[in-house]
Amino acid sequence: MQQSDSRFFLLILFIFQIYNANSQSGTNGNKPWLKEYHEYKAYGGVYVVKKVNVPCRDYETFLTDQDGKKLTPAFRDIGDFSGSLAEFVPMPSDSQKHALHGFINRQGKIVIPAIYHATDKFYKGKTWVIYPAGKQYGLSYIDTTGKTIYRIPIEQFKNDFLISDASVDHVCSHDCREDILWWKKNELFILNWNFSPFIEREITGSKGIYHFNYKGKYGIIDKNMILRIPVALDDIDPTYKYSGQGMERVQYCDKYGYISPYTGELIVPFQFSETRKPTAGLFWAKKNNKWGAIDKTGKVKINFLYDEATGFTSENRSAVAINGKFGHIDKSGRIRTPLKYDFASYYNNGLSMVRIDDKYGYIDTTGRFVTEAIYDEALPFDRVTTTVERSWLRFELSLDGKEKFAGFSYKLNAVFILLGLALFIWINNLFFKRAWQKGNLRFQKKR
Repeated sequence: MQQSDSRFFLLILFIFQIYNANSQSGTNGNKPWLKEYHEYKAYGGVYVVKKVNVPCRDYETFLTDQDGKKLTPAFRDIGDFSGSLAEFVPMPSDSQKHALHGFINRQGKIVIPAIYHATDKFYKGKTWVIYPAGKQYGLSYIDTTGKTIYRIPIEQFKNDFLISDASVDHVCSHDCREDILWWKKNELFILNWNFSPFIEREITGSKGIYHFNYKGKYGIIDKNMILRIPVALDDIDPTYKYSGQGMERVQYCDKYGYISPYTGELIVPFQFSETRKPTAGLFWAKKNNKWGAIDKTGKVKINFLYDEATGFTSENRSAVAINGKFGHIDKSGRIRTPLKYDFASYYNNGLSMVRIDDKYGYIDTTGRFVTEAIYDEALPFDRVTTTVERSWLRFELSLDGKEKFAGFSYKLNAVFILLGLALFIWINNLFFKRAWQKGNLRFQKKR
């Protein structure tokens, strides 16, 4: 759908709504003063009335009492009352490029100043407001006193919701019916979201936050119908493949950050190129091509120093590497095994596999060798025994370093297979050659 076509559709829809609203305004037989206005609507003893001099260009809106006494100066527009408050748009000054929005009460008093570029009527004691925030439009939720309940961290989504890319549209002669739009590949995006009653019941009935998808982008809203993350995320991790222990990983563009799975708030900004599933309360993350670790509050616990890093095990150890040399650190970041090995595995069952000059051995948490580096092939101790190879023989190795013969190495087995295959081919060729010679001899005798 092209932008112009969509705007035309919205305009037709809004005009229909205006006429529909007028048809519900009732008769003015008992109030002859209403005849001077083109539109009006009653709200329990007060009226919102509008005089349209030139449609879509010159119009005035007032709040009056039931006798027609004006309670406000001329405004561009006044919206529907929700409880004691109604949205209003004052007459613009010459310096204003956009209409500004605020709220008045039934006495015509300004309760919330007109400082916002878009808003909506209050719903369950809150509403959203949109306003300039640097180069972007920001969105917050406010209560009926104008106090901020929650502010979306719009600055973290630096490629989206730019003022320069926005289109501000409103209904003809009705400035309160205004919205700020963005178009991406001919798809409409907005900052504020309204949901159908069915989806709203699903959201408010959820145990935690609610993820939703629109045109390949994700947003996050909580059970109180407050949008915590705008529809800008490129990926989320609801299956907890990379998440856990109090944080959920989310992606924006090519960077990862973390949100709270309970509130939906952004805890850690988008700054990591890679992350791993947390272990022992720490999250390994990659920044500037180096691995470091943060806790569930986003605080850096281990500096970003390492080229490689593994998860922490019950031994309070992680295998790390700098410049091709491996060792181990604990959760405090203290080096517990010097970074001197060509390779070091994670610890399991109290042992780590290390490699020195293409030979493998095993060390305990103190760095003492339980088995010297004598093996050509080896595996970590994922169980109480593991498999190792040396001198083309395979052994089952126990935690105390004792070997039990388990057969020939896979390489030696492969050599045996190749030798057997070569012997089979040689014998087969020999048999075939002799058979051919005998057959040829018989043929010559017959001749």
